[in-house]
Amino acid sequence: MAAGAVRIVELTDEADAQVHEMLVDLALEDQRHYATHPQETREQLAARLRPASRFTGENHVLVARDAAGAALGICWVVLFDPGTGLEAELAELYVRGGRRGQGLATRLVRAAMDLVRERDVTFASVWTRTGNAAALAAYRAAGFRETEQTVLTWLPLP
Repeated sequence: MAAGAVRIVELTDEADAQVHEMLVDLALEDQRHYATHPQETREQLAARLRPASRFTGENHVLVARDAAGAALGICWVVLFDPGTGLEAELAELYVRGGRRGQGLATRLVRAAMDLVRERDVTFASVWTRTGNAAALAAYRAAGFRETEQTVLTWLPLP
């Protein structure tokens, strides 16, 4: 088929069997590259994967407070399902300067992971600077690890 004969169109039928089959094939191929991750069968993937034209998410902001109720730190967790199963991002982690080094970040991330496990999240991610040793320690203590994936970003810069 000539390149000019191929059209690129947006999916209009979320139940398109051919598209669903490709998503399952992609996931089957992809998971082989991550041997330490749980491996799903074709049937499990087929039941979980579904392209959706819209999805919504949930924001959960966990707050560490002292005995007087003052906010000492936060961990913002975003839950969403883009059609591949419920995912989570630990979007923000912050502890006030005077309260750092006391384990609050670790406790906040632990509480976030309790939420993630309670909700049967299929994938969780976090972004931080490589030089942010305290945040990296808190995330690693909760079980986060560097992955085999390369993350590329795009920003709308002039």
